[in-house]
Amino acid sequence: MRLFFFAIVAFLFISLPIFSQTVEPAMAVDRNTLQLELESLYVMEKDGADRVNSWSIPSVLMRYGISNSIELQLNIPYLRESIYEDNNAVNSRTFLDNVQMGVSVNLWEEQGALPQAALMARALVPVYDYQTSEIGTLLALNFSNTISNQLSLNYNLGWINDTEGNSAYYIANLSWEISQTIHSFVEFFGSTYNKIDMNHNINSGVGFNLGESFCLDLSVASGLNQQMLFFGGVLTYQFSI
Repeated sequence: MRLFFFAIVAFLFISLPIFSQTVEPAMAVDRNTLQLELESLYVMEKDGADRVNSWSIPSVLMRYGISNSIELQLNIPYLRESIYEDNNAVNSRTFLDNVQMGVSVNLWEEQGALPQAALMARALVPVYDYQTSEIGTLLALNFSNTISNQLSLNYNLGWINDTEGNSAYYIANLSWEISQTIHSFVEFFGSTYNKIDMNHNINSGVGFNLGESFCLDLSVASGLNQQMLFFGGVLTYQFSI
């Protein structure tokens, strides 16, 4: 379930210039605009003598604006997962994780201290284990506050429900536009699984605008109260159709 959480929250879009981080946007892409995000993420988690390594190779997120306030979303997570016990490999598989299909709707614009907001809803459709799994759901409220011309605060509150259980999550991201071509960010994110565990993590990175339509972001994250480390990169391309 924890690795599934990382697969869900591994993408970002925040207008132009394009940023590609973990936090989800508080606005939709423009009408008749298609955005493709190719993400590769290597996650290492350890719990006692057990260790799980997961690699997205890559995963794909597609966003399409059917209006300036509504976008359709399709996320296809393609993963390789290896499980170790006492440093001995006990299982390894390459598979399509739950395909996510959904929509994001702008609720209101930013006004002073009132943040810009969007409601995001996705269906989690089983592919790898489709015979025994039911369709899950993801619901989230995504917010954004403009602090200055260079700084923005972006944050999410979400809920995931599938056959493995329930998970609530949060993401808080501070983005800094260093120049027209370089930006950086720091963010905290975490989740609680079935109201038992609350995991907290910190993520930071740097991104490069490679033109009006291309962006590359690189990041590294570490667990604050768990043994987790990941390295990631997202290449984003946006065009009108």
